[in-house]
Amino acid sequence: MNRSRIGPLAIGVSAAVGALVAGLLMPVAATAARPVQIDVLSGRADSVTGGDALVSVTDARRDFRILAAGVDVTDSFSPLGDALVGLVDGLPVGASEIAVTKKNGQVQAVLEVENHPITGPVFSGPQHPMYCTADRAPWNLGAVDEDCHVAAPAVTYRYRTTTGQFANYPTDGTVPANVATATVDGEPVPYVIRIERGTINRGVYETAVLHQPGTPDPVPTQPTPGWNGKLAYTFGGACGVGYWQGSSTGGVENDLFLSRGYAVASATFNVYAQNCNDVTSAETAMMVKEHVIEQLGPVEYTVGSGGSAGTMQQLLLANNYPGIIDGVLGEIGYPDERSTTVGGHDCRGLLNYWNSPAGAGWTNDQKMAVTGHATPNTCFGFTFFDGVDDPNRGCNAAVPVADRWSPANPDGLRCTIADMVKNVYGTDASGRGLRVEPDNVGVQYGWNALQEGAITVEQFVALNESVGGMDVDGTRTAARSEASVEAIERAYATGRINMMTGGLAWTPVIEIRNYTDPTGDFHERYRSAIIRERMLAAHGDAGTHVSWTGANIGANTNQMRAVALDQLEAWLDAIEAAGGPGDRERTIAARPAGLADGCYDAQMSFIEEVLDYDDPSTACNQLYPFHSQPRAEAGMPLLADGLKCALTTPVRSDYPAMSDAQWQRLTAVFPTGVCDWSQRPQGYAELEGTWLSFG
Repeated sequence: MNRSRIGPLAIGVSAAVGALVAGLLMPVAATAARPVQIDVLSGRADSVTGGDALVSVTDARRDFRILAAGVDVTDSFSPLGDALVGLVDGLPVGASEIAVTKKNGQVQAVLEVENHPITGPVFSGPQHPMYCTADRAPWNLGAVDEDCHVAAPAVTYRYRTTTGQFANYPTDGTVPANVATATVDGEPVPYVIRIERGTINRGVYETAVLHQPGTPDPVPTQPTPGWNGKLAYTFGGACGVGYWQGSSTGGVENDLFLSRGYAVASATFNVYAQNCNDVTSAETAMMVKEHVIEQLGPVEYTVGSGGSAGTMQQLLLANNYPGIIDGVLGEIGYPDERSTTVGGHDCRGLLNYWNSPAGAGWTNDQKMAVTGHATPNTCFGFTFFDGVDDPNRGCNAAVPVADRWSPANPDGLRCTIADMVKNVYGTDASGRGLRVEPDNVGVQYGWNALQEGAITVEQFVALNESVGGMDVDGTRTAARSEASVEAIERAYATGRINMMTGGLAWTPVIEIRNYTDPTGDFHERYRSAIIRERMLAAHGDAGTHVSWTGANIGANTNQMRAVALDQLEAWLDAIEAAGGPGDRERTIAARPAGLADGCYDAQMSFIEEVLDYDDPSTACNQLYPFHSQPRAEAGMPLLADGLKCALTTPVRSDYPAMSDAQWQRLTAVFPTGVCDWSQRPQGYAELEGTWLSFG
């Protein structure tokens, strides 16, 4: 690790003045043509939080002062590499300046910073109510204020045993005999970790790093023994709406990272089961990462980690808020939450029909022909996700029943994604969040099965007559669901529908998947194909994306995960050596030789093979066959971003022969037309940009 490389590590904006003055920190020959420069190392200059920031100053003259919001903070700085680095605190909320001046007051450089409260928000916009949990189990962090924040973080120590478990480190100073050893940068280090828990952005955060009890706390301008200068940020799965602080993070007792010397961080708002909102997830990760840097010092790069919706968050953060994580280590993931919640709504309607007297008589093979799944049970798993669009069913138990929306309590909290993320999607005239889904207007369920003769015309017509929908208040309806085109436009334009045209243009992604399709698990291999298709649509190639599939064996998955991290580290090291992130060509050129798509068999032999959804004859596709989803079997292309399809008038000749009565029934189901999947979906828009604010 080389922590003297301050320039490439800086995320913030730089400020400089061209005039040179006498008295240099370095020899005149080395700096004669360089102006004074100020950088925020702990984050973006416009996104400082908590009143403090780790700042570097390069090429200041000997007779200088460093001022923060008019206060002399020169004594806070000390040398680190070829710069002066200091933790500046006491910054006021709002805009202020950090300046380097000569002692006579002549300005050498000025940088404007914008500070935000540690309680947030920064860019997520007005905050919704929050039910606190930091003061109770499992956190027990003490009394909370009105923002669910505690007065100070708590620090504990854990250690890794020689038999491979984490255990509490004795508080009396006794050194356990069974402390394992970690090897960091070739040096053995006692495997003892410092765990800190506190509150940031109204969520509970955790950090962990190798550190010995009884030694001084880490200082950002001094090396921390055992830390490799890198950060792993973990994300948790599922999808839930609850307006609560949460009871878990993505986890920081992570041997894969800690054993290599990484610092590990996460927070409750990075677990989608507790906060299915990628904007506040990104905001929280940014703020927690800032805190880590202010404690430990500049981070060489940050690796994301997490499966399922944990991968979903990584992809959304990397695309919409690039720089929070520098590399994606994904697992059993999805491109965005809409690809799961849409599947939930489709499956809910289909299962309701098949479980009714009218739907009796369908065989499992016929049902699977309509759903595209590997088993009849897969659809059931997806129905757990449609609750996030139900204002009552989506509520976590932490939200008192009396506080929840109901027809009798119209001002209560509506526990839907649309309402929780209304800063993004907007509201209707009643103040309810606009829905980007569900919408199944025009969707012809079982279209492929009908064309292939797997179901009869009567089954096709009856299914589409009966599948129904859900209204904005969570009530099942005979009519199809309908979403807001305005909200969908915002979802595309702001990156909530992840078309991968932002920071994913240059962010390396290694995505692994243990094959669970035959088990009825909804983390199907099909989702990897969607991610790849969107990469290809955005950039014409998949030079930044690698996908591996392996057997559903825990030990195999662990091994695949470790190899993926080895490759991602090599990739990120090469990017840093080439000048740092931010350029697609540089990322592709830095990709390690031999790093390719493929699959592992049960014996962990690797088969190199380009991910190809359309060719079932390839070795990996024979070993791990692809399946699909109901909307794909209704004609939706692999891009799978059609939340509200374009419509066209149905043409009778496109269907197998049916009676006049059946045709009349079918056209009555689709009075505004059927999906035209050859056209881009309604509401499609290009990404407006990255680092968007919703204040």
